[in-house]
Amino acid sequence: MEIQITSRHNKASQTLQDNITAELKKMERFYDKITSCRVVLDSEHVDKIVEISMTTQGHQLIATAKADNLGKAIDSALAKTERQLKKLNQKIKSHKP
Repeated sequence: MEIQITSRHNKASQTLQDNITAELKKMERFYDKITSCRVVLDSEHVDKIVEISMTTQGHQLIATAKADNLGKAIDSALAKTERQLKKLNQKIKSHKP
């Protein structure tokens, strides 16, 4: 899986990038056909916005979260992505003959 992390209006530390990468690699246990993932960290004003865009075979999943703390926004976006991956996996399993 190819992971790209972009930070707007601030500088993301290497430890934060490593933590995000580790969490995204854990997502492969829910759906193993993830080809790429793009994470955008935005802290323009008071609110911190995180957008995760995942590309799988034939599908694209997008999760956006907003919070006053960057950690909370990341956790929320990861939870939304996890839910979407579980739902996609369930759909594919139930439609197979």
